[in-house]
Order: sequence, then C-alpha cells, then structure tokens
Amino acid sequence: MYKKFVQVILNNNSKSIDQLFTYGVPDTLADAVEIGKRVKVNFGNNKHMIDALIVSIDYSCQIPEHKIKTIIDVLDDVPVAGEEMIKLIFWIRERYICKYSDAIRLLIPAAIKYEHNIVVKAKEINNVSLSDKEKELYNLIKDNPLELKNLKKHYTHSDIFTVIDNLKDKDAIEIISKDKLKGKEAYEKYVSLIEYKNIDEYDINKTKNQVNIINYLKENKLVNIKKLSEDLGISPAVINNLIKKNILKEEYILYQIEEKNVIKNELKLNEEQKNACESIISSDNKVFLLHGVTGSGKTEVYMNIIEHYINENKQSIMLVPEISLTAQTIDRFEKRFGNKIAVFHSKLSKKEKLIQWTKVHNKEVDVVIGARSAIFAPIRDLGAIIIDEEHEDSYISSTSPKYNTIEVAIKMAHNLNSKVVLGSATPSINTYYMAQKGQIEIIELKNRVNNQMPDMKIIDMSSELDKGNNTLISEELYESIKKTLINKEQAILFLNKRGYSGFVTCKKCGHVIKCDRCDVSMTYHIKGNMLKCHYCGRTKRMMYECPKCGSKKIEQFSAGTQHVERLVKQLFPNAVTERMDVDSMTDRDCYENIYRRFKNGSIDILIGTQMLAKGFDFPDVTTVGVLVADAILNLPFYNASEKTFQLITQVSGRAGRGSKTGNVFIQTYEPNNFIINAAKNNNYELFITEELKLRKEFAFPPFINIINICLISKNEDLVIKTANEKYEEIKEAVKDMVKERSLLLYRPIPHSIYKINDEYRINLFIKASRSKMAELKKILRSVYMDKDIEYIKVSININTDTV
Repeated sequence: MYKKFVQVILNNNSKSIDQLFTYGVPDTLADAVEIGKRVKVNFGNNKHMIDALIVSIDYSCQIPEHKIKTIIDVLDDVPVAGEEMIKLIFWIRERYICKYSDAIRLLIPAAIKYEHNIVVKAKEINNVSLSDKEKELYNLIKDNPLELKNLKKHYTHSDIFTVIDNLKDKDAIEIISKDKLKGKEAYEKYVSLIEYKNIDEYDINKTKNQVNIINYLKENKLVNIKKLSEDLGISPAVINNLIKKNILKEEYILYQIEEKNVIKNELKLNEEQKNACESIISSDNKVFLLHGVTGSGKTEVYMNIIEHYINENKQSIMLVPEISLTAQTIDRFEKRFGNKIAVFHSKLSKKEKLIQWTKVHNKEVDVVIGARSAIFAPIRDLGAIIIDEEHEDSYISSTSPKYNTIEVAIKMAHNLNSKVVLGSATPSINTYYMAQKGQIEIIELKNRVNNQMPDMKIIDMSSELDKGNNTLISEELYESIKKTLINKEQAILFLNKRGYSGFVTCKKCGHVIKCDRCDVSMTYHIKGNMLKCHYCGRTKRMMYECPKCGSKKIEQFSAGTQHVERLVKQLFPNAVTERMDVDSMTDRDCYENIYRRFKNGSIDILIGTQMLAKGFDFPDVTTVGVLVADAILNLPFYNASEKTFQLITQVSGRAGRGSKTGNVFIQTYEPNNFIINAAKNNNYELFITEELKLRKEFAFPPFINIINICLISKNEDLVIKTANEKYEEIKEAVKDMVKERSLLLYRPIPHSIYKINDEYRINLFIKASRSKMAELKKILRSVYMDKDIEYIKVSININTDTV
C-alpha cells in the first residue's frame, strides 16, 4: 500500500508521547515529503489532528500496514530544519534530559504557524464501489467542499480519518491545505498591474483613486501596498478591490531592510591579532579559547575570522551575552559588513524574529548577531561561531531545556566542520580546564591595543567609616569623578544590586517585609515609592508601620542602583547621570538609546549592574568605581569566587580603553582578600591555579558533574511527598554507583528560595563522575521524564565537567 514511510516527532508537550511515530506516505505526497518538513497527521482516536516534524524517511516498515496511519498533508515547501539540525534535536534531548518538543521549540520560531483547516473536496467518480460510511462522507462534500473541522461536525462516525484515507485510495476525493503558511508576517504585500493598457480599457469605474493607482503602478511597476496607500493617500480597500477585479496582482516579498553603506574598517591588526587570526583559520582544531585582556582587540579578530568565511561563501554566528551589547556589536558589524546581518534576541517581536529567521534561512545574510538563542539560526553552510564573553552565565538557558550554548556550539562545530571561538579576558574555569586538557586550543592576547592598562586601587571602606563617610562613594572615588567631569570625560559606577534598597525591615522586632507569593524579601524602589519582588514582579506600597508588631521603626538596608543614582545626583548635580539595570531597561530601545547617548558623550556618569561589565567599549571612560566588590564573594555558591574575580576584572576593563589613562577604584570591606587582590593585579593565572585546587579538593566542577533536579508545584505537601518518593526510586537505581564512590546522592532539600509566585520548589542534588553520566541520564529520564507527574513541573539542570 505504501511505498514510503516517515518517522515524525509530534508537536505535543506530553511526556507520554515523547517518542518517534511512523506514518505512511500516500503516492500523492511521495514527492513532497522531505526530512525537516512538517506534516499534518491524525493521532489517537482518529479525531485529533496535529503537526509533526519529519526526522527520517524509509521505504520499508516492520509495523503491520493496517496499523499505520497516513499523513494528511505536507505543510512546508522547503524544510524548516536541515538534517544536521535534526541530529542536534536528538543530541539536545539526550544531553539535557528534555523532550523532543522542547528541543524543536529552540529551532523553529513561534511565529511560523499553520492553519489546521484542511479542505476535503469530492471528485467525479464512475463505477466506484463505496461503503455506507464512505457514501455518507462523500455525499456531504459532493456539491460543496468542506473544511475538515466542519466536516467532523456533520459526519456521524468516529473513524473519519480512516474513511478519508479509503476515499483517497479510491481517487474519490482530494485534500487541499487552506492557507498553509501563516508565516506571512515575515513578508510584506506588494502589488503590480497584471496588464499594461490604456486607462479606458480597464473594467473600472474610473474614479480618481483607481486612475491614480493604475498610473502610479505603470510608473513604479512593483510597489509595497503600504507605500502605495501612503503615497497616494488611498485606503487599502480601494487597492484590494482592484485585486479582486484581477487588475492588480499581489505577491509577498520578504521584508526589506534599507541598504547600509559599508565603511571598510581600515584599522590594521597588530602582530598578536594577526597571529591569532592565522592560527584559528589554519588550525585543524575546531574549538579555540581566545584569552585576551580587556581592550586587547578581540572584536577585530572576530570580524577578520568572519570575513575569511564570508569569502568562502559561508555564514557565521556572533554571540554576545546581553542584548545591551547588541547595539554596540551591530554598530561595528554594520560598518564592516553593511546590512548583510541578521539579529536575534529576546526583545524582538514574533514578527521580527520570523523576519530575521527567514533572511538567514534564505541565505540573504552573512552574519547572525544575537544573544543565546541565535545559536539556533537556520544556517546551512556554517563557517564560524564566535562566543564573546564566554564566561557569562547568560549562555546557559534558565528554562527547559537548560542547554549550555557553548556545549551546543562545540557539538555543531564537529557536526558541520566549522570553528568555534570562545573569547574572554576571564574565561570560565570549565573552559580553561578544557584548554589545559588539550580539548580546546588556547590563543593569548596579552596586551591592550593602546598598550596601557588602567591604574587600579583597592579602597578599604572600613577606613571610610572611620573618617565619617558612610556613603557608598569613597573620598578618592569622589575626587576622581570630579576630575573626570572637569576634563569632559566619563565615569562608570558598578553595583550588582538593583532597586533603591535590598530589603526593608523593622528595627524593633526584626521582621523583614517579604513577598506574599515568594519566599524572598521585597526590594524598595524609589520610583512610585514601591516595594517590588524581583522574582514574580508583585508590588505593594511602601509601608511605614511593621505589619507584625506595629512599630514605626521601618528602615531600608543594603543600597541598590537607584540609591546610588540619587546619591550621585546630589553629589554631582550638574552631571548627566543615567542608570542601566533591568528595571530601567524596559525594552530594546532603552538599551540602544543609552548606548548612543553614552557613545556621543551626552551622558557623563553611567550607573548600573553587571550589564556594564560585558564588553562596553567607550574611549572617554576614565573613572570606574566598583562600589561593593565583595557583594557576590560571600554568597553561598561554589563559584562565588569565580564570579567575583570575573566581575571586578570585566568592570575594571571599561576604563582607559582609548588614549586617556583609566583609573579604577575597587571598594571593599575585605581589602586583603586573595580574590580581590588577584583581580586588582589582573592575575588570572594565579587565580585559576588556586581556584582549581579548591574545586578538586571539595569535588566541584570541572572535576565532577552536578545535576540539580527541581520539582515545582503549587501544592506544598504534594511536592514534598513526590520529591521523597522519587529520591527513593533513584537511590535504589544508583546504589551500586554509590558503593563504587562514583556518585553522591543528596536527600531532597528546599530550594534556596523555597517559594516563587506561589509555587514551592524542592531540590535534589547529585554529584557524578563523567563515566557514569550516560547511565545516570537514563535513570533520570525513566524516573522523571517518561511520564507526566500530575501537578508537578520538573526542571533538570546539568553542570558538566566537559563536553
């Protein structure tokens, strides 16, 4: 019966059907099926239609044919995912213990949707024998084709798809997809004249608007319908009326972006940069760590590598850790490569994402720029993947699947025979350890382009208190900012805590104002005089009376960026001061606006959180203040030292990047701390050597894998009960590994923030050697992923030692 069979992944989030399904291909669709295209199939009780992605095609099948259903329609003209991306879907599912549907969601934009309406149309039949059920369905559509959803309302039997298949086999009906692709959001409608005639020859009323449209199109040939409407001041209804009369024809053309002038960057590479480019391009290795001090010109190296692959007719991906950096990166790349770039980040609308996705898919761009999700752009011929500031946590997804962008990039490089360049002044310990083991080739840029590092000084804030200064700005930092402003230069102040104050408490009874939905203190924001939860977004008015004891001794503690902003405006009232944090950057225009204004010198002092630490390059910044250098150092995380070193080094690197000397002030209450002094001296080698010793001694990555399984539910008793039951299942399954000391299993404990948005969270941690990871993943999938756990969400996060 079938000459072809396809294996598909269903577009469904249920864990119970997270597997491959086989469908038969009718002869009418045999030429249309292709790996990476989507099809419409029926599933379950013959009443449920669903989209599915073809992942393999075969010409034989072991399943009895009477048990195989037929695909209803092919939805794509061209594959939405190439064969290598299909392989990546399978790899992501196994590596990050997620569902097929989770992995597919990463690759295909949400804006590509399809009509679920299938039109069933009767054909002329002679001497064709039909069963009673077949006759009933055929007669329903004999004179009037019906959409399948309407046909099911009138057809009395449940086996409608079986009957449709039988009628198709007897050539009694045909299936037509209605409006297949609804991804027209990526395209704009254009119109043109079907025929060029004298105005009197057109079958129209010859109204002024109609005549103007025809004359306009005679002159301009093919015109965007929006532009036509605006230029002539005519309603689109008039244009559509001419389309209906077959005087105009419409076509959809990919959204066009205005051409950019390419200004070839004349900056010459220094010897270190040249050697780095040549080493990466000529090496047989796939993965490289470009370890360059801040200001060493890594971006120029990136652009030269990308240009090399453009000359080979290959596309490349340039990743940055924050959308705050996309404006700066786009600015530099547009000057080098014109408008042959596409941009991906979380602030784009669905329509904008689809436009960018389509441009890449059609190979109309040379470079994809963006944050984490840009790694999944539909590139067909990949040259290089550049990951700037590779140490940043933002490259690890916070939602399922919790993929690591660097791991995905390395997998793609090996699959697609491309290169990965990981760039950073402060590489992550995992990446550096991989380089030490020879899995990554390391290339050093040891000198700044301008050959001068900033002057760095540690300020003991305890001494400031002794002098009567209880503000967050030391005397030396104040004087440096003052001098900077006099010289018409710029300053950056860094504090890794947003809001006005970290928490609000009662001095009498010690009660801390917490969120009603989350197990966290609320942060005071001066704008609106509000308390805000930074986890669920809940707000409430600032209170001046303790809800527990009634005391009016309510005070704010632990200053945030809003507090610093207010203080700076008091100290420097004539300076233009702006703040950059999550609260002030409400959309992508805010990022770009701040970047443009700071670049052109309209902002004197920029205050912000860790957004400021990630790659900003402004030549007039001569003063940088790290206001509370030990804020992260004392957090209860195994990588707190690493994050502290990285942040101090990166923020300090914003100073003195041009021809002017930079000054950095590291304010701390622990001036003798080893980590802070290593950062001050820019001594990465000393830091990494000591940190690796500690990690090995206490069994933390990169010497061990840590798996965190988090169960989440609104029902507190249920999540505790389920967590303990699942723990016992795992305990039994891994008992031999525990005996071998290749695995440590910890009892379930409440998450460090137990409740968020009225959902309770229980963690279970496992430490495992690399040799046991494959076996352990099978166990975890069996326990947590093979079937849905009622009323419980499961989040699995894997911190691996290496790829």
